[in-house]
Amino acid sequence: MTTAIRKRGLRRSKLVAKGGTWKAIAAANASAADIVHIELESGFPPEARAAAVETTRMALTEMDWSGKEAWVRFPHIDAPETKTHLAYVLGGRPHLVYCAKVKSVDDILRLDEAVSRGEDENGIEPGSTQIGAVIERIEALSNVEAIAAASPRMGAIMFGANDMSLDFGYRRTGIVGVDHETLYIRSRMVLAGRLAKIDIIDAAFMNRNDIESSDADAQFSARMGFTGKNALSADQIPGIHRAFVPTPKELTWAREVLAAAAHEDVSLRLIDGDPIEAFDILRAETLIARAG
Repeated sequence: MTTAIRKRGLRRSKLVAKGGTWKAIAAANASAADIVHIELESGFPPEARAAAVETTRMALTEMDWSGKEAWVRFPHIDAPETKTHLAYVLGGRPHLVYCAKVKSVDDILRLDEAVSRGEDENGIEPGSTQIGAVIERIEALSNVEAIAAASPRMGAIMFGANDMSLDFGYRRTGIVGVDHETLYIRSRMVLAGRLAKIDIIDAAFMNRNDIESSDADAQFSARMGFTGKNALSADQIPGIHRAFVPTPKELTWAREVLAAAAHEDVSLRLIDGDPIEAFDILRAETLIARAG
């Protein structure tokens, strides 16, 4: 399968809209988040899932999603009705879909197949819907490199820190920059995402009322190499965006590098008096791209 090109924006922040209700989705849609995560696995009793699915399809169809992406999370691909609900929701054209509790490449391939069928049923351009995976089980972590590269559709892997703690056995400290219990997991996820050239979304900072610590935690995620971060509250989004966007100083340097690199006179392709290296150009291009 060849993945179709679909315009996408920045993916710095992903705000969770729980419960599958119109009010929750509308509030997230009105926020400054780059991505709205519409939750169809948890946040409501099982008997309310059908209504949540219907509301999600309606929200995807009727709300204005310009300048924002809609991602939808379903129960595991083998759970009852997941494939039926997935095909129905795909009619609303979400940017990315994924399932909870992924453990293996086979889970991703079954999701890929289900999305292909759903695109065909809804008359959607084949390959235009991305898929992702939450790394929240130890089996998923042990297979994370293969999962990240399992399909041309793969757009992101995300860290599910709370669920992972149950499998892995660590205790979350909640102390910014000192949560050594998750460093191995996060580092391995960043490596897998970079190798696969997809986005890597870090877990949310759980104390949504401590904005100062939330901002610091987002900066820590960015330093580790993640490309974005979950948010539990719209108040966390400004700090996340600051963490994942280059500083004015970095952007000034990047523009100067690219301008100098384009100089007709090779002898004048200098930055701070030194010849511009290929690494300088690549880093400058990366910074400009991150600025959107």
